[in-house]
Amino acid sequence: MGVISFALQGNYKRFYNDLKELSKTTHKPAWFMFLDTAVCTLRYGSGLQDYLNFRFYEKKHAQRKTYVSVGYLDQVITKLSNIKWSPYISNKTNFHKNYGKYTRRDFFDPDGGYEAFEAFLERNPVFIYKPQIGQCGEGIAKIVTAEIEDRKAFFDKAMESKACLEELVKQHPAWEALCPGCVNTLRVITGAAAGQSWLLFAATRVGSGTSVADNFHMGGSAALIDMETGKLTGTGLDKKLNEHACTATGILYDGYEVPYWEEIKAMCLEAALVNDQIHFIGWDVAITPDGPLLIEGNRGSGFDLPQVLAKRGLKDMLEGLVAKVEELEKKN
Repeated sequence: MGVISFALQGNYKRFYNDLKELSKTTHKPAWFMFLDTAVCTLRYGSGLQDYLNFRFYEKKHAQRKTYVSVGYLDQVITKLSNIKWSPYISNKTNFHKNYGKYTRRDFFDPDGGYEAFEAFLERNPVFIYKPQIGQCGEGIAKIVTAEIEDRKAFFDKAMESKACLEELVKQHPAWEALCPGCVNTLRVITGAAAGQSWLLFAATRVGSGTSVADNFHMGGSAALIDMETGKLTGTGLDKKLNEHACTATGILYDGYEVPYWEEIKAMCLEAALVNDQIHFIGWDVAITPDGPLLIEGNRGSGFDLPQVLAKRGLKDMLEGLVAKVEELEKKN
């Protein structure tokens, strides 16, 4: 996608209102920051949200150029996670079929028709409804089977929208305690090529208590995971860049231990090799009482979360990923 066509997709009215609010604390005119945003788009390939997320309004060129902008990320994903693999991993039903060893939960396969749908309902008094293709937690809902008044109408709607129906995940008690009522997932990013896989980044997302989704973009918070110790480190951070020492339930982020951390790492590294032609994947991981499982895999992974948590640009990380993949493929 070209810089100009990308820029035209922005919600400028909302963005300008954000800048006006921001000007109260930065003491910079909203119009000046708006023009500065345009400069950043042309120079770094950044979007409106990049300007806010990465605090470009308070950074100079030397810092700005170190960030993974949406434009640069798009280039990396195009190079390392070819769109031809989108149906393989991004389609939620196909994901269950291709990565079933790691998803470890019941799901409704639309190819099975209405009888399979009825059988799924009989097995699952509560289940999760997801859009077949979706992001940022949008459209996800928890459904109580007994409350479905017209099963045939529900089935028809699910088929029309190509929804994915999944068994409700039961969380590990220590992880449920962070925010009951939603699955508090981990985001683990891996690289893979030529039969090798490696970890790039790990963080947890914790719900706000107002949504079935924990997503950072849906009001939740996030915190870094020390990949060596498997413990949370530092404070939690929400989409508005507010820092939180504790979760909504009062649990201190810093030092909190991730259950099954070694198993989580091993699972993601192994899953990355199921199709190592997808060189760059962001895994969403849930933790159950008997171990981790995969919620979904993202062909490429957003880099706003890693960078706002790291509080620095991580372009060097993706440059290193590209170089390593090219080196391994050349040797192979």
